[in-house]
Amino acid sequence: MLELVRGYAAAVLDEVEASGTLAEVVSGLTAFRGLLVASEPLRLALTDGSIPSSDRSAVLSDLLEGKVPSEVVALVTFPVVYERAAEIPKTCERLFEIAEIRAARVAIDGVVEAESPMGRAGALERLRGFAERVFERISDPRVVDTMEDEFFRVARITEQSPELKSALASAEMGLSVRLAVLHDLLAEKVRPETLELLGYVLRCGRSRDLVGAVNYLVELAAAERGRRVADIRAAVELDADERTRLADALGRRTRRTVELRVVIDPSVIGGLGVSVGDTIIDGTIRHRLDLLRETILQPS
Repeated sequence: MLELVRGYAAAVLDEVEASGTLAEVVSGLTAFRGLLVASEPLRLALTDGSIPSSDRSAVLSDLLEGKVPSEVVALVTFPVVYERAAEIPKTCERLFEIAEIRAARVAIDGVVEAESPMGRAGALERLRGFAERVFERISDPRVVDTMEDEFFRVARITEQSPELKSALASAEMGLSVRLAVLHDLLAEKVRPETLELLGYVLRCGRSRDLVGAVNYLVELAAAERGRRVADIRAAVELDADERTRLADALGRRTRRTVELRVVIDPSVIGGLGVSVGDTIIDGTIRHRLDLLRETILQPS
């Protein structure tokens, strides 16, 4: 399982634990597990690497929508986008195990535990996965702007305060104590989403490199702003209904609330060219004609 997926799962399970719906999510994952075992066509579709991952994720989302909690849909569609196709069944099984372990721990004591030690690259990937889920929940892009500024300020303050860095990284202080210190210092000064991600920095083992990890969160927030704007190239202006349907479709694909920026480009001829962050979808007629021309002109 990718560390990115593990971090994302941690964020979703935090949500449902806080809302008291962890048992329902475990039950939903059990139902999906049974469906995956029983349905060979579903397994074949999810593990077919020739089908774009976004399409496989969308099909799975449509299949599960309304049948299991939305958090279950999020948990099982996220790895479809990022894991290798062949690894999907194994990853879904591991997600089920992680959720069961979380439910058992909550039933016993509910104490927050540090995650297993890992290298810097793995820890940052987990942090990125956790941030993915936090950003998904945000509908107002201005919140992301605020978070970026808050992460920057926290990094600078921590950089200038050896005492604070030492307190948050101290091996003598348990994780729950350090999380309490972080909460007491920042709860009234930053957004809840910012505090949630800073807390995960401690949980995923980056407290000794707190400044570096928080600077990484600054980068993630900056990249997130770019993922919320879709640049559209179109032959003609889109009407309100077309804009709404396109924004909804892109929102489902990117798992974000997307703002459209439409540019009229006569060279498009027809169709649309779409760029969202680092994702480019060229559905223009010009592009399809160019592909056809290349195919025709290829030597036999």
